[in-house]
Amino acid sequence: MMNVLKESNTKKIDKKRRKDEFLSQLTEEEDEHEGFIDEVSAIRQATRESIQSQHEWHRREEFRRSTGGWDNIYEEGRSSHGSAREHNRERTSKSIPGESEFTLRGAIPELVRSKSSKQPKVNDSFLKSFRRKIGEAVSKFIIYERLPFQLASSPWLYNLIQVATEVGQGVKLPTPYEVSNVYLKSEYQRVHDWVNVLKTHWKELGATLMCDGWTNSLNQMHIINFLVYCSKGTIFWKSVDVSSVRSRDAEFYYRLLDSVVEEIGENYIVQIVTDNEAAMKAAGKKLMLKRQHLYWTSCAAHCLDLCLEDIGKKPSVAKVLDEAKKVTCFIYNHIWTVDLMKKYTQGKQILRPALTRFATHFIQLEEITRQKQGLREMFNSKEFKESKWGKQKSGPAYEAKKIVLGKDFWKKANDLIKVYEPLVRVLRLVDSDEKPTMGFIYEAVDRAKRAIQQNCRYFTEYEKIIDNRWNFMHSDLHSAGKIKYFI
Repeated sequence: MMNVLKESNTKKIDKKRRKDEFLSQLTEEEDEHEGFIDEVSAIRQATRESIQSQHEWHRREEFRRSTGGWDNIYEEGRSSHGSAREHNRERTSKSIPGESEFTLRGAIPELVRSKSSKQPKVNDSFLKSFRRKIGEAVSKFIIYERLPFQLASSPWLYNLIQVATEVGQGVKLPTPYEVSNVYLKSEYQRVHDWVNVLKTHWKELGATLMCDGWTNSLNQMHIINFLVYCSKGTIFWKSVDVSSVRSRDAEFYYRLLDSVVEEIGENYIVQIVTDNEAAMKAAGKKLMLKRQHLYWTSCAAHCLDLCLEDIGKKPSVAKVLDEAKKVTCFIYNHIWTVDLMKKYTQGKQILRPALTRFATHFIQLEEITRQKQGLREMFNSKEFKESKWGKQKSGPAYEAKKIVLGKDFWKKANDLIKVYEPLVRVLRLVDSDEKPTMGFIYEAVDRAKRAIQQNCRYFTEYEKIIDNRWNFMHSDLHSAGKIKYFI
């Protein structure tokens, strides 16, 4: 009996001990949790105080600039009994403000920056962890949705994060139906309102209607895009599918351009820019007769592209471009040869897309000449000689090897680069969106012609090609722009 009572007491003591240990552990965890909460609260408070302190400092700086500064001679530790000559000399050299401004800092205590009041800093480790957390979330969204990495620098993504911070947790994301039906319509209306605001600018300074046609090589669909440009920006207006039109002559383009001008508003459009097609030019001239306030001009980028095309049609030039194409096609038709090329060109490529189709041919030629040493080492390497392509005595591999290891191709390629490089430089200039090129396009073309004349033996032939296309594009508007630019 005594043993049973003793065992029962022992169990009670153990149970009480375990209960006390559990309560003690629970209390410690609560203390740690409260400490963490206090630390986070302190960080948030420090962040708010830091931002508030920065705002106050900026306000003080704005006030200082608006009042002419704080250069008080009494605040610089100098004596108030200095001579009048010294005082006047210092006033002249340092442009000290008037006497009424010397007491601004003393009169307004908020302008005095105390050395003891330092801005509280947020814990760097927490900032790094927060940035890593948001970086991982954004990266997962971009990676797993197979979106371009440039999206990380999009202002719309930044706006999304800012709005999410404002609304906080508990707000549901929109459904696909809401995005495609509700918010798409509201965004369309917002853009429509923005265009209406732009129209006030169009009415004041005028706008340019740009016409850009292209053909889909897969299904031969011919699309004409219309865009409206002004100093505030460019907007896409609409696209027209003209694939079913059998005869796209001057009359067709005239009716199409006239209808688009009427749709946008005749009082808004002061200029129309199209490509250099003869039918487009005739349509533009006819439209100018009907709407006399409107001016038609051809596209400078398209004109320069046609210059490159005409130069590429010369038999001597076409031969060089064809040889460069053979080298490129052979290398890029086989994974092994591409990998071998990168080994000897330090990872550089010889195929790079350019602004236009014809500019791509010349850019490709330039890249090949830049990698001349690497390509020659590649075709002379032991790996290539022992491969099945190195042992061939005919075919694409043999022709590419013969071209690269020869001397005639490189000499002609270097001469040709001296011709096309100035034109491509002008093409990049007129095809960029940095600034309007109407004023200096003539000067740019003249400089390109002078550069070709200095570096090319057959300048006369190339000059005829350039002038033939450039005279077709000539307009009084370009001439007026050049005169105004140099005045």
